[in-house]
Amino acid sequence: MPIPHHTIRIGMANSNGAITKIRSLDVEKYLLGVLPQEMASDWPIEALKAQAVVARTYAYSQLGRFGGHGFDLTSDTRSQVYKKPTLAAPLVARAVKQTAGEVLGWHGKLLGLYYHACCGGHTTSPNSAWGFHKPAPRPLRGVRDSFCRRSPYAHWSAYISSEDLLAAFGRKRWFGGPLRSLEIDGEDRAGYALSFRAKIGRHTMRFPAYRVRQALGHSLPSLRIAMIRRSKGGYEFFGEGLGHGVGLCQWGARAMAGKGYRYEEILKHYFPGSVLSVVVN
Repeated sequence: MPIPHHTIRIGMANSNGAITKIRSLDVEKYLLGVLPQEMASDWPIEALKAQAVVARTYAYSQLGRFGGHGFDLTSDTRSQVYKKPTLAAPLVARAVKQTAGEVLGWHGKLLGLYYHACCGGHTTSPNSAWGFHKPAPRPLRGVRDSFCRRSPYAHWSAYISSEDLLAAFGRKRWFGGPLRSLEIDGEDRAGYALSFRAKIGRHTMRFPAYRVRQALGHSLPSLRIAMIRRSKGGYEFFGEGLGHGVGLCQWGARAMAGKGYRYEEILKHYFPGSVLSVVVN
């Protein structure tokens, strides 16, 4: 897998998302500042190693994404959260060192992959999570996952007001009246909502589920929704998982590591068919 270079330019973002400076550093040193932000530093070493491989692969696959702005990746959630470490946590340092240069590939090319907190029982594809039209490669089509069932995010409920839902739908475009009903209009094979059907005034409309979740942010933990129930002034959602649901389920990886699985096995479970390779200078 041809990798253009081993130095990465990070656009350091402030709390408002503005880039204040650019840092250039080796990818392996970059990972020392990413892992503690994206996974708890005291989690099992095999989970941290799986995270290191995934974070490294993600970094390489995203090189040049913000090239027009003079950097490769941002230090916030637009890429991966990065903070300069004052002192690398021992397990994090071991995870990065023991997987040095390792990335995941597919058919001889670097695999563009993702990770999230908890899938709630099944991972999904980028098509469902973000409306991508290009068919997802086999490693990203989603897998059944029983390992994260004891995660604190395995099951959840969330109340969202009708006002917030209408804003997420793009209320300014509609003048049909109040939100009278809301239901899931379709879901993928993993149980993730693909669209919502809403009755607004006298009109029935459909909205892509991923766009609604993007607008609602953390108010809607995931699109793996089991039920929607009308409540006073809004709706209650009941579902499973936390995050977009694509790729590595971090809580599932933690559970697998706790059961004695090695990081290679964790990666094989969440990215079936992928190949673990080493970047060569």
